[in-house]
Amino acid sequence: MKLAQYYPRTEAVLELLRQRVTEKTVAHSLSVAEMMLSLCEPLGMSASSAVAAGLLHDLCKSMKGPQLLAAAEQWGLSITPIQRAKPTLLHGPVAAEESRRELGIRDDGIYEAIYWHTTGRPELGTLGLALYVADFAEPLRRHPEAEQTREILAAGNFEAALRFVAHSKYAYVRARPSLDPTTEAFHAWLENWKL
Repeated sequence: MKLAQYYPRTEAVLELLRQRVTEKTVAHSLSVAEMMLSLCEPLGMSASSAVAAGLLHDLCKSMKGPQLLAAAEQWGLSITPIQRAKPTLLHGPVAAEESRRELGIRDDGIYEAIYWHTTGRPELGTLGLALYVADFAEPLRRHPEAEQTREILAAGNFEAALRFVAHSKYAYVRARPSLDPTTEAFHAWLENWKL
């Protein structure tokens, strides 16, 4: 497998994912990792970190709301009122903690990328920004916005792709009854962000 040459723990992580999440999520995680790998050269990212973040970002995707809340509380994670109302938003933070505590991931960039891959956050590092885009636009995603993002990336414009993804996600969540304030802050921060 191509990914294993960049991240030696690939097979072990895939085995863990197969025990924890659906096959659809395993396929998605592989696709995200491959897309992350394709972004390494243009963004100057470590291939090992990019693949690890891509594979591990949805480690806790299959956990139910009460499990996510319990894990977040157990590890002392800050839980916002929006996350309490919609615990699925905690799958990134809990996956980041599990990756650190149980899998020995010590790279702060990987932790940050996994933690914030759903909502983004102001000052998010390059690895996190790449994961935010890859999670939305990997080739198994068939919605028109994902395809458009891939077209923008193919033209070599990561900055435009990131802004397009953030705008698409923001428009989607603004139509919901409760908007995560971090999503809103991230969207505002991107207005003045430059790669």
